[in-house]
Amino acid sequence: MTSGRFKKEDWLALGAKRLAEEGSSALTIERLTAAARRTKGSFYHHFADRDAFLRALMERWRVQAIDVAGARFAQDASHKTWRKLLRAGVFEIDFRFEREVRRLAASEPIVRAVLQEVDYSRIHGLACLLTQMRPDIDDPQAFACIQYATVIGLQWLIDDPSDPRAFAISRVGNRLFGLDEPEES
Repeated sequence: MTSGRFKKEDWLALGAKRLAEEGSSALTIERLTAAARRTKGSFYHHFADRDAFLRALMERWRVQAIDVAGARFAQDASHKTWRKLLRAGVFEIDFRFEREVRRLAASEPIVRAVLQEVDYSRIHGLACLLTQMRPDIDDPQAFACIQYATVIGLQWLIDDPSDPRAFAISRVGNRLFGLDEPEES
């Protein structure tokens, strides 16, 4: 990242990495420019201020968490594929980054607004999938909320999705939430 022009996406990737690794204290302009080995002028070329940077960082995450992730489900509407994507999706989430986003949301309204949008969209999308996949569920919205809360809780209990406990917890969760059920004819 130190050679050539530092692009807006480079700043956002650096911010996401630093947030995940060091927490919100790493998101000062001084710390970001030091980590990037760039001047404040380089930062200000892309962002008016720290709030503009946070908005862009959260929008980048929102697009990845909602738009990109949701597009996978639209590509193949088979229940078998949806179950596979739901099982794998938990391990595609950057636990450390999302945990730090939740911490930062406590003090930053910009972050809190995007976090609420992501949470709502994920739960709503999951409820829509469950409506199609599990007609036996009386309240798919409540079921989706419980399932999502389980994933969010897992982020606080396990630092890294490659933790050996994650696989065992995932297996139990898949059975509990019916993600391993065979396709019915």
